[in-house]
Amino acid sequence: MKKNLFIFLVLMIFMISLPASARMQKLGQAGMNFLSIGGSARAAGMANVFGFAKNDLASVFYNPAGLASVDRTAFFLNSTSWLAGMKIAHVAVSHNAGKYGVFAFTLESMDYGDFNGTAISDTDARGYSDISVGDVSGLAAGLAYGIQMTDKFSIGGGVKMVAQQLGMNDTYIAGAVDVTGKKNKVSTIAYDFGTMYDTGIKSIRLTMDIRNYAAQLLYENEEFQLPQTYKIGMSANLFELLPIGDASENSFILAIEGVDPLSRPAYLNAGLEYSLMNMIDLRTGYSFQRSQDGTGGLNAGAGLKLSSFGLPLDGRLDFSYSDYGSILGSVMRFSLQGSF
Repeated sequence: MKKNLFIFLVLMIFMISLPASARMQKLGQAGMNFLSIGGSARAAGMANVFGFAKNDLASVFYNPAGLASVDRTAFFLNSTSWLAGMKIAHVAVSHNAGKYGVFAFTLESMDYGDFNGTAISDTDARGYSDISVGDVSGLAAGLAYGIQMTDKFSIGGGVKMVAQQLGMNDTYIAGAVDVTGKKNKVSTIAYDFGTMYDTGIKSIRLTMDIRNYAAQLLYENEEFQLPQTYKIGMSANLFELLPIGDASENSFILAIEGVDPLSRPAYLNAGLEYSLMNMIDLRTGYSFQRSQDGTGGLNAGAGLKLSSFGLPLDGRLDFSYSDYGSILGSVMRFSLQGSF
């Protein structure tokens, strides 16, 4: 067991320490990047280090192996106020079928905001007129499944239909309209997969997941891929790992993930979550990728277990704040989930 843990740590360190010359060659290869936006306020508060999460339906958007521990019938809703006025919503519903595992339906909806276009005009003094380009959005809908293979090991996976619509346009050749109302859209099938392993050493948990695996796509004359991302992570309750606190009613989780995205250099994220008497959670996290870009790296968040405050819903409400620097601004997320 200790040998396996050592190998895992070596792989994580190797992934994030590749020479810059080896990592910079793959920049700018991905499209439909709304698929890489985190879909949980709890996760975002920890810099999206979330492969370790159990009994949290939001795990289906990070490591689907976590789906195996979701009890009963559950729902999850998340709203993200993204950069530049964009918005994205994540929705999931799951059902625990006992020994047959846990099944879930997922939905991701991206609103890119309002876009205006122009068309050649013989009557407008400017030589062009303003027009509407129609719908500009992204959508992913899918099915996911997770199962506990043993008391320590779980796996999960998902398949989803992904589509993006970038409005309509007219095509001109020699000043004349060649094509009218051309729709700029593309769609494909993508896959997610993940594993989770409780080592039995204190509370140390090892995770691996790959998201947005799909075939290469063609947009007009340009080929691109979805934002495929590979992660390996490790987490532990510091109150159990070290003699620093009471682990009977409280927890202090440290989670670290090495992230290897398709079109960026590999980097490291780290997150902390302190839970007080299973009622209130406080979180913070740091993204080394964003700090390297000069777009900030600090994340923070909090959560409430609703039943602890006399509310009838057996669920939780979470909030997070992510700093992207003075130019891009900040991102807010709100999540609500429950089971019945």
